[in-house]
Amino acid sequence: MLALLLVVVEGAIRKWDSRFSEGIPRYLAYFSKDIVFGLLLLLPVQNVFSAANTEFGRWLWPGCLLFAVGGGLSCVYGFNAVGALLTVRAAVVLPVVAFLAVRRLGGVPVRHVAWLLAALTALNFGLAIVQNHLPGDHFLNKYATEMENVVELDSGVRATGTFSYISGLGVMSGVGIWAGLALLSLSRRPWEQVGGYVALAAGLGCGLASVSRGPVVIDLAMVVVWMVASRVGHRLIGRSVLAVVLVAGLAWGIGSVATFSRLGQDLLKRNEQAGDTIQERAFGQLAEAGEAIESEVQGRGLGTEQVGGNYARSGEMTFTTYESQLPRIVLETGVAGLVGFLVICGGALWALQRARREAAAREENAMLLATQLLLLPMFYSNIIFNHTTSAFVWMIFAVVLANVAPRAATTKQPSRKKFKSKSSPNAAVTQ
Repeated sequence: MLALLLVVVEGAIRKWDSRFSEGIPRYLAYFSKDIVFGLLLLLPVQNVFSAANTEFGRWLWPGCLLFAVGGGLSCVYGFNAVGALLTVRAAVVLPVVAFLAVRRLGGVPVRHVAWLLAALTALNFGLAIVQNHLPGDHFLNKYATEMENVVELDSGVRATGTFSYISGLGVMSGVGIWAGLALLSLSRRPWEQVGGYVALAAGLGCGLASVSRGPVVIDLAMVVVWMVASRVGHRLIGRSVLAVVLVAGLAWGIGSVATFSRLGQDLLKRNEQAGDTIQERAFGQLAEAGEAIESEVQGRGLGTEQVGGNYARSGEMTFTTYESQLPRIVLETGVAGLVGFLVICGGALWALQRARREAAAREENAMLLATQLLLLPMFYSNIIFNHTTSAFVWMIFAVVLANVAPRAATTKQPSRKKFKSKSSPNAAVTQ
């Protein structure tokens, strides 16, 4: 819970507390969430491996090996120490920590994590609306790097919430949608369903406040697919329509309709002026990955595509070659590293699918589906080169899989021992 909290607030610490703006304190704040997450490995093991976590392990270790081989070969052609640290952290260290942490997280219910993330999503949504109305040079609208210009549109500032940059608020948007779907999946009381709908509204609001096309499209797709593909979603369709009407009425009552309208108009305008369609933005990286494979099949330097690595080397927050994730992975680790990355991500999704097949209750099945819907677009979009995405994904994955693990212990058949009764020497009693 503390690690997840730090994912959300470490950007605020680095932006708004000058003591953490540079040097070792800056990096300490940056890696604080990973440090706390890693400390889970010091806790005692609480449960046995579930079938789902064992399945993930079968994919994880070959994937890590392939990624290491690709990264090692790429080091022959180039190397950026800071960038390599960030790449290895996201691609290898966090998945391994998640795999090992599952056996130590049996006492953390998914519902509690969902409530925490729902509250943090609502906090960021409220802050984002305030930021949107403030001037670009206001204290709250700072980026973690002061040389970066704050983006302003006709509707106001493209908000960041507590995060370092706009991208973090976009990631929070998807996480808020997951929190809402998880609460709706596991809800036992009406007020828990209300909390789920509030989280969904706040998540979509974060996407609109960042004025980013991707988060809004993904948010809506997650909700629609969950409603169609889960039994819990089928049951809640009528209530969801009512919830949309009530939220719209509440927004009108507090005078927020005009704000949402301006954000929506800016989003449409930005889509028209972007120079690429949503389809090109979503699938263009596949063609770019092909180009990268043709030119640099063995990669050209581990860590060289990390923006953080470029900043440490030159003091500039810039992309090296591509903006999309897949071609950047190829340039850093070659084809072997790309295959390893796909194996790790595919293993995580398949482990959740294995858990869904074994889920006894439809509520748990719906929650696992919501987790798959969160992980799939995040794996595809930018988990390696976005420290916020990678932290959220593997922490949520570990908690969800940990709630599947105890079943393996409880369903294990007890050992059968025989002892003779004192009252009847010939009677065998089975314990």
